[in-house]
Amino acid sequence: MALPANRQARFFVALAIMVALLNSTAASPLYTSYRVMWSLDAFTVAFIFAIYAFGTLAALVVLGRLSDRLPDRRLLIIVSLGIVIAGALIFASAGNLATLLIGRLLAGAGTGGLTGIANAALIELDPKADARANAVLATAVFTGGCALGPVISSAALHFDAWPLHLPFILIAALALIAILGLVTASWQPASRIVETRQRVAANVVPTGRYAAFTVAAGALIIAWAVGSTFAGLGVTFVHELLKVNSQAASGVIVAAFQLVAGISQLASQRLDSNKAMVLGTTLIALAILACAFAIWTTSPLLFVLGTLGSGIGYGAAFVGAAGVVNRIAPPDRRATWVSTFYITGYLANALPVLALGFLGDRLGLFGAFLCLTVFTVVGTIVVNSTARIVLRPSRRGRA
Repeated sequence: MALPANRQARFFVALAIMVALLNSTAASPLYTSYRVMWSLDAFTVAFIFAIYAFGTLAALVVLGRLSDRLPDRRLLIIVSLGIVIAGALIFASAGNLATLLIGRLLAGAGTGGLTGIANAALIELDPKADARANAVLATAVFTGGCALGPVISSAALHFDAWPLHLPFILIAALALIAILGLVTASWQPASRIVETRQRVAANVVPTGRYAAFTVAAGALIIAWAVGSTFAGLGVTFVHELLKVNSQAASGVIVAAFQLVAGISQLASQRLDSNKAMVLGTTLIALAILACAFAIWTTSPLLFVLGTLGSGIGYGAAFVGAAGVVNRIAPPDRRATWVSTFYITGYLANALPVLALGFLGDRLGLFGAFLCLTVFTVVGTIVVNSTARIVLRPSRRGRA
């Protein structure tokens, strides 16, 4: 049984996740400022967002497997927080596009170093080793950080409080606090090998772990493709297609997406993982259709409603897919499986936004959004049809 002192360690691991995601999304309301200031096209704005995902992918590939070989995951968490601090401070001091890209790349690397490792650490520091509950906690903290980032930047924009600098200085300070908390915390994780209950649960899926993982990854791709569109280009869509001139107001719409996604994750924890995943992706598809219609009719209110619907679906799909992966992952290779899951997500985070930026410069922003809509609807049909076969519940439990 873990000691009560592990509560401090779990708190600062959760804070580390939140700080990394704050650094991920705080820039979202600011992209229009950089676009106007440096005369950037849509693809360049998308690339500024997407290079973050490439940094995340590199760290996930390198550090995910390494973490499972270390007796104390805390070392890599602290190193990753140091990278977050470097990325935030470089981004805050950026005076040109190249420096901005370096800051975003480091921000991504810091998040990638934390994502799989911190998720595994939360489970190992939990006295009950409850994979499902910790998946909910991790994804809720994850999305909470995503929601607060745009709020901080939008507030700085609204009050003209050094919006290009202050949010990232604050993030660096919070990361330093997390490092100090982890260094001083007692760290006594449960064994990674003797987890009989979870080994049994991991064998529940009758058609195999890899088939179940593929379905969960497909749902994650849909959710993150839509989520990254709102984070990377949402302010641009609202500003240019819906004629909302206030960048702060546009940023709040992006924050609203993340906020309702977090609430949705908490609400979805009582649902079966399979059901949450299917319902979530279905709602995303319906909501993105509403957003496309809102752009066509120039209806900001309908777009906001569609954004909120997408956020609710995102939260349910994300927690459902993460619950499936946490349930089927072998305990002695948990960080590797979780890291692979997030590698898939970050590919979905980067490539669709780059494609939309490219299409936006050639087909127009509305044409690009229609392409996203078609991808989302078709992908949802494929994933949900496959899920009904692959994730069919067995007699021993829920798959």
